[in-house]
Amino acid sequence: MTRGCPAGATFVDLVVAMAITGILGGLSVPLLSRAVDAGRIRQAAGLVAGRFRLARAQAASATRVVSVVFDREDGRWVFRVCEDRNGNGVRRAEIQSGTDACVDGPHDLAALFPGVQVAADARVPGPDGESGSDDPVRFGSANLASFSPAGTCSAGSLWLRSAGGSQLMVRVAGVTGRVRVLRYDAASGQWRDG
Repeated sequence: MTRGCPAGATFVDLVVAMAITGILGGLSVPLLSRAVDAGRIRQAAGLVAGRFRLARAQAASATRVVSVVFDREDGRWVFRVCEDRNGNGVRRAEIQSGTDACVDGPHDLAALFPGVQVAADARVPGPDGESGSDDPVRFGSANLASFSPAGTCSAGSLWLRSAGGSQLMVRVAGVTGRVRVLRYDAASGQWRDG
């Protein structure tokens, strides 16, 4: 062996390599955490949007009103899908009596997507400039989105918030039944397609 050319790594080399690895790992944890947070809320919004679209398709194919119904259970919002069975639309009293049947759910988004809540930041205005509110389910006083066989819907929105503070909204247009996912950009104060 020649002098000045070590055969292996020295203790100092090992300590420097470990320090660099630790620094890089420490820098990547917040980035990974934000990515997981953003992914979970997008997936939750996508699930709700997909369920709205499916309810609209079911209403058209079954020629009956199909509703996505939101309720608070144990302090958390859950949703289920119910069908009109007597031709007068889905009504809460008829869900409780069994006249209108719930065929899917209840689904708890907070359980399916940890860190995501059905919640609204009252400081965030709506996309059309409406005042902020802490009410996250905005489908009239009955908190149900009803889809008719003609494709129309009771207009409204469902607000979702992540543990990291991201605010998304699943919005349904009344006349067309169009479903959109919107994301609030806090830096610009604007809603954008999510």
